[in-house]
Amino acid sequence: MKIGIYTIHNAYNYGAMLQAFATQKALSKRGYTSEFVNVYTDEQEDINEVKIFSFKIKSFLTYLYARLNPKVQLKFKLFREFHKLMNVSKRYHTMDEIYENPPKYDVHLVGSDQVWNLEKGFEKKAYFFLDFLSSKELKMSYASSFGTASISENCSARLRGLLVGFSAISTREKDGVAIVKKHTGMEATQVLDPTFLLNANEWDVVAKEPSIKGEYILCYGFDGSEKSKEMIESAKKRLNLPIVLVTVSLFFPLKVDVFLHEVGPAEFLGLVKNATFICTSSYHGMALAINYRKSFIGTLHPNRNSRMHSMLSIFGLEHRQLDTPKDILEMLDEELYIEYSTIEHKIEKAILDSGNWLDSSLKNRVSNFENSVI
Repeated sequence: MKIGIYTIHNAYNYGAMLQAFATQKALSKRGYTSEFVNVYTDEQEDINEVKIFSFKIKSFLTYLYARLNPKVQLKFKLFREFHKLMNVSKRYHTMDEIYENPPKYDVHLVGSDQVWNLEKGFEKKAYFFLDFLSSKELKMSYASSFGTASISENCSARLRGLLVGFSAISTREKDGVAIVKKHTGMEATQVLDPTFLLNANEWDVVAKEPSIKGEYILCYGFDGSEKSKEMIESAKKRLNLPIVLVTVSLFFPLKVDVFLHEVGPAEFLGLVKNATFICTSSYHGMALAINYRKSFIGTLHPNRNSRMHSMLSIFGLEHRQLDTPKDILEMLDEELYIEYSTIEHKIEKAILDSGNWLDSSLKNRVSNFENSVI
């Protein structure tokens, strides 16, 4: 049996590429052959490699910096090399190509990540609802995310029309389960992000040891806002350790001890593994910290926090997000560091439940589907 995976697998983003890698490895562990449906437009490639030229000051400077900085070019190379670890289909250079000639698989699996984020409307995301496939195709979703706590009532009819052909639906967030139920009347199950379906030892197989030696605080996902500045400065002051910063942005306006450009997904895993402490505003930054049983602190997003809260609440770690970054200065050691032994049972149960959902959904749906065809 062969599974086609529809997700964001080729973006130069650590979380996106790692969740994709984990999905395929999780399927492989269960005895399934899979490949990513490789819709990779020329525009997407240009965005990844910062090849788009513009005379707008910021865009122009970003373009020059990316093209001329060898460390940035090395980063792009590391992403390309990591992506080669994954099985992908032939490349579709345009959406028209896949709509005109849809691929054939025994199962079409959507997810994970924010593939169902409807901020820009259905037209930008219709592909991830598999609207180009016939009703005869077996469609499923694993840990797909709407990226928000609610969607407009105007979406109900369209959403139901798109999801009615799915034989099994799971979402990454509890809010996603509620959205599916409210707008379509259909049932969905909350499961963990696929990065949890690989344990730390399995991630170690592809992780690269960092060049940074000694203890450090890994900071990831921050922008140049005042809140980010407060978090980074407060963490450094409280822990008295150097800051190692990784960001998807090419520029960072705050001074830190080490700002690393030349980091691909494998190098990022190594930095997480070897960090003494982690500060992050990123969903996957928190997910990987938990996977590696690292103590971490995150920041609350003003209006897009449902993704993080939904994950953290499963493990009883909601308090790890600080609304006021300077609160870290007042935390005692027992508050600052996570005693994972007290929540290990929650982590293991959630991972087991998520894996079992994937197992049973694939086996049951495929069996039922084959019987109905016969």
